[in-house]
Amino acid sequence: MTTFSFNPDCPPINLKERDILSTFKNRSEKPEQIVQGMSPKEISEVVSNKVIAVVREQFENTKNLFQEREK
Repeated sequence: MTTFSFNPDCPPINLKERDILSTFKNRSEKPEQIVQGMSPKEISEVVSNKVIAVVREQFENTKNLFQEREK
């Protein structure tokens, strides 16, 4: 897939060939593991998703502790 832009100041957009029906999927197809050859942006997305999952789990655990203490 090629892109064309009249704005030379705008960085080129990296588009992947995707299934046209992927727009309607509930869950996007993101890599969950870091593999050799990934770009720094892809690696940062994987790391961010892992960190967010850990933080969500910690919040849920803390929420459950507070709810138990209030009972």
